[in-house]
Amino acid sequence: MKKNNFKSIKAPLTSAMRILAVLFSIGFILGFLLTPLGVETRSPEIRTLAFAGFFIIVGLLIPLAGLVSLWLRRTRFAGVLAVIGAAFMFLTPPADQALFFFTVSPPPAVTLGEFILIFVGIGYMLYGPRVYAEKQTQDANLPQEPNE
Repeated sequence: MKKNNFKSIKAPLTSAMRILAVLFSIGFILGFLLTPLGVETRSPEIRTLAFAGFFIIVGLLIPLAGLVSLWLRRTRFAGVLAVIGAAFMFLTPPADQALFFFTVSPPPAVTLGEFILIFVGIGYMLYGPRVYAEKQTQDANLPQEPNE
């Protein structure tokens, strides 16, 4: 029976991982503020409840899942979630301004929050692939177990 002499130590977060964690935190906070518990006042005017589910997934669940996956060192999954979240974040503000989700125009606070989320999405697009690629290079640099 082979013994594994390598200790299971979690590697510290790299700078790209820390930046992505901050971006996920900002995305989660803004996603919460853009719900009816925050500054959103147009709840009765939503076109369908499917859009409410969309907002919960994009604004709350994707950033939360990204934070948890970074904390659990599932960095490849966090990188994928960042890119998926960014794609949805780029679509949401223009669609909201075009009255696709609601029957009335967004209040100024919601408009500001949505445009801040566009910058968070740009950060997701920049750092998600970096975190994904860092995991691949870390795996390639791991010491190999000697064959006996």
